[in-house]
Amino acid sequence: MKKNILYFDIIGGISGDMTLASLLDLGVPKEIFLQELNKLNMDNEFEIEIDYKYENGIKGTKVNVITKEQYCHRNLIDVYDIIDNSRLNNNIKERAKEIFMIVAKAEAKVHGTTIDKIHFHEVGAIDSIVDIVGSCILLDLLNIDKVYSTSVPLGSGFIQCAHGVIPAAAPATVEILKNIPVKFNHVKGECTTPTGAAIIKTICDEFIDELDFNTKKIGYGVGHKKFEKPNILRVALAQEDEHNEVVYEIVANIDDMSSEIYSYLFEKIMDEGALDVFTESIFMKKNRPAYKISILTKKKDLNKFIKLLLTETSTFGVRYKEYNRAKLDRKFIEVDTIYGKVKVKLGYYNNKLIKLKPEYEQCKLISKTLNIELREVYNEINKSINEKININLLT
Repeated sequence: MKKNILYFDIIGGISGDMTLASLLDLGVPKEIFLQELNKLNMDNEFEIEIDYKYENGIKGTKVNVITKEQYCHRNLIDVYDIIDNSRLNNNIKERAKEIFMIVAKAEAKVHGTTIDKIHFHEVGAIDSIVDIVGSCILLDLLNIDKVYSTSVPLGSGFIQCAHGVIPAAAPATVEILKNIPVKFNHVKGECTTPTGAAIIKTICDEFIDELDFNTKKIGYGVGHKKFEKPNILRVALAQEDEHNEVVYEIVANIDDMSSEIYSYLFEKIMDEGALDVFTESIFMKKNRPAYKISILTKKKDLNKFIKLLLTETSTFGVRYKEYNRAKLDRKFIEVDTIYGKVKVKLGYYNNKLIKLKPEYEQCKLISKTLNIELREVYNEINKSINEKININLLT
């Protein structure tokens, strides 16, 4: 099964209008987009211009939202009311509201107030509402499964805003992008706006500067500002084989730690979102028996688990390596058994059911509660599966 993925190559920076423009440049018909945008029920309050422009010889899309209002302060409730009263689907509404919540929290933190008292200024203006909601509409129309992005450039110097002259990037932008890879580059001006920062923070699943994929389409969004470098946002539409993925194995050799700690450690590692954790018995250089502990994880969590091993175990160092991993597509269903409903995991390859298995934790609970051998629980549940499920219906 193929997954649709987006990769944001943030060359000149990212703003709301550049995100909107780059996604439109991937080929979504303007008529369909505008039809969805009209569901905001704000037709008489703005017009939107969508044109092709050249930036340093590169052809891209440029979006300009023309509003009737000169200046308007809205708080979070005002913006939520506009979104909730629209005719857009719930996925678009919830994603747009999440983006505005991120902006509200950052603005409140920077200005020393609360989110119910913050006024959005530029972000609450009609053009920013259109940029954010429009980007969410396009992501929905493109049927995107996963989003990646490069690190985010911030710019330098000073900018003018509703509060006066402030440093670039704006304090709200920096607040939004905490714990996200950024680049403090030497471009004079605001490369990334709070709106752009909030959008990419919300929609991006993983920030990574190197990624292998088969590109299907490329879109360019042209910004309104002029920098020394091209002010464009490049986005690639690609497909990713769901069966294959890149994972990292982090390994540490440990010969001087109490065995009691391993149980605690395994539980914490899995709670933190690891794909797997396991140990192997080894002998170290002085012929001392030891354990090799291995954690499998995605790249976005690599540093988190390196830190965990260095701080929670007795090791003085770890090593890690990238691997390609192939896996079955997975689906969970509930099956009626003599013990009640039991969750069953199904494994598919190329949309064909290959295997199924009752969930261990639920089987263990049944075994303990009813004082029945675990093997007997598995046997009875497998009987119910064979008797009551038509396997052809699961494909």
